[in-house]
Amino acid sequence: MVAKARTRGKFASPNTREFGVARPPRSICRVMTRRSRATVLLVVVPSLPLLATTALAQAALAPAPTFARDIAPIVYRSCTPCHRPGEAAPFALLGYDDVSKKRKQIVEVTQARRMPPWLPVCGDFEDDRRLAKEEIELLRRWDEAGAPRGEPADEPPVPRFAQGWQLREPDLVVRAAEAIEVPAAGPDQFRNLVLPVDAQRLRFVEAVEIRPGSRAVHHAILGVDPTRESRRLDALDAEPGFPGMSLGGAGPPDGHFLGWTPGKRVRREAAGMAWRLWPGHDLVLQLHLVPSGKVETVRPEIGLWFTDVAPVVEPMMLALFSEQIDVAPGVADFVLRDHVDVPVPVTVHAIYPHAHHVCRRMRGFAKLPDGTERVLFQIDAWDFDWQDDYRFREPVVLPAGTRIGIEYVYDNSEANMNRPVPPRRVRFGQQSSDEMGTLTLSVTAGNREQRLLLERAATLRDLEKVPQVCNVWLKLARIERERGELAAALAAARRAHEIDPGLGAASLELGLCHEFSGQLADAVRCYEEALRCDPALGLAHVQLGGIDARAGRTEAAIVHFEQALPSHPNMPVLHHNLAMACFILGRLAAAETHARRALEIEPRYFHAQFLLGRVLAKAGRKDEARVSLQRAEALRPGDAAVAQALRELDR
Repeated sequence: MVAKARTRGKFASPNTREFGVARPPRSICRVMTRRSRATVLLVVVPSLPLLATTALAQAALAPAPTFARDIAPIVYRSCTPCHRPGEAAPFALLGYDDVSKKRKQIVEVTQARRMPPWLPVCGDFEDDRRLAKEEIELLRRWDEAGAPRGEPADEPPVPRFAQGWQLREPDLVVRAAEAIEVPAAGPDQFRNLVLPVDAQRLRFVEAVEIRPGSRAVHHAILGVDPTRESRRLDALDAEPGFPGMSLGGAGPPDGHFLGWTPGKRVRREAAGMAWRLWPGHDLVLQLHLVPSGKVETVRPEIGLWFTDVAPVVEPMMLALFSEQIDVAPGVADFVLRDHVDVPVPVTVHAIYPHAHHVCRRMRGFAKLPDGTERVLFQIDAWDFDWQDDYRFREPVVLPAGTRIGIEYVYDNSEANMNRPVPPRRVRFGQQSSDEMGTLTLSVTAGNREQRLLLERAATLRDLEKVPQVCNVWLKLARIERERGELAAALAAARRAHEIDPGLGAASLELGLCHEFSGQLADAVRCYEEALRCDPALGLAHVQLGGIDARAGRTEAAIVHFEQALPSHPNMPVLHHNLAMACFILGRLAAAETHARRALEIEPRYFHAQFLLGRVLAKAGRKDEARVSLQRAEALRPGDAAVAQALRELDR
């Protein structure tokens, strides 16, 4: 041990790029042997044990690596999935000739750990593309030996990949209506394409594949927008989609990360883990576009695979972030930190770290209640161009009381080749020329109550950082309202309304809190104010119609429900409410139409199924009514009202 430490201290330098010596000491001499044609390193260090010297000599005397035996398995597993025709890599690696021509470049980028692209150095994730140290050394030795091929008969077959979609033909393919033209040269672009989905009913999505259609696409992120805000932003821009790194009103659906990077595999979600795609919701695809040296046409398509198994476990997004980023030129060690204490047990399924060009290092950790720390991920050389989301091979289970934290280091000095040129101060912002620092985690909690407690803790932590953001107060109001903490919900909604009194959504949430508290006059006043702020805010009409219906003002209720339809044509509860109001007034044809539409959108909607049975029974269509009521009974076995309705059919 003493000799080993002394040797490292004498020959190694902490400033060298790789571990080990910067140059060979004089005590190392090179000897060529005809038998192996390999370079043998004889190290003359008196204090080095004889056994170690013998091991070094034996390793050096080993046969030179060959493509057939040693190199092909590495390349075909870790390189060829991207380096093949039709993929994003600039050249193919499909056999000995391809690999031998590029061997110098392969050795360079693997020694520097730039390829295969994989940023985390810590964390057990699916699809880990890293090469082992021994594999990197094999590549170097093979090149040094002159790239011997070995016996062609011993070469593994060149891998064959599925043509077209990775899984079977998708159940639905969504294509961009317009293509984006990327010039041959110029700066990178971020464009967000809004893709309406022709889904006539609620679908459960178990797999997604994004096909970018051009090498100009560096990576892509997919979100789902239930608000139509992305459509509004698209209409404001003359080009396809809208620019920037914000997805507009879109976000990860039901807590699932969706995206594309070169070589990304498509996987089906486990049974009960699909995400919901509602009719009328839009896909928003954010593309990072990089000029390739020639004009490129980008027209991506997205394949969706559905399942009939409804989700029983719904992940949620837990985000750590800070807007306190201000890095002056020359500063090499600006540190961003954030944390959240989870009040309930959580399971972490996947993570998505994000920063821009000035960030150099990242670390995410979990400090357990007993004081021990578990590193969730670590990136020692962050590269904005290779950002990705990472799914744990085994979900990470954390007990209540765990602190989840991040520590990101930013380098705005000359040592960081990715920094702005010329040097300038970098602050927080959404553009790639600004900086960010976030870690988004896809997590699950045990039940609805625990999920709400987790959301509440995260939202309160957000308010410590951004106390003047209206939407965060609205989120807190919604959480407290769903928890039944109506006083706290009203207080949060009032704060949101104070911050932005002209925001229709703030008036709407304040109205919901009043309505849940039984303060109907105040609720009506707030809903009417919401409509004055935003006449297209259909949810206010839905709530006003509900208040009228419960008060027996059925005609007025129908007027409100019909005014809500243009902005919410695919809302099942709205069609159910219209059907119920029409049923009460004896308008059976309209009641049947809306009840059936509610069931088309959400086939397992018990209340709509039961109402349809009642409508059909009142119309004298007993056989059809019995079928509908039996379906309602299957959705909710033992329901007394359904049983009574079935008995009445037999009278």
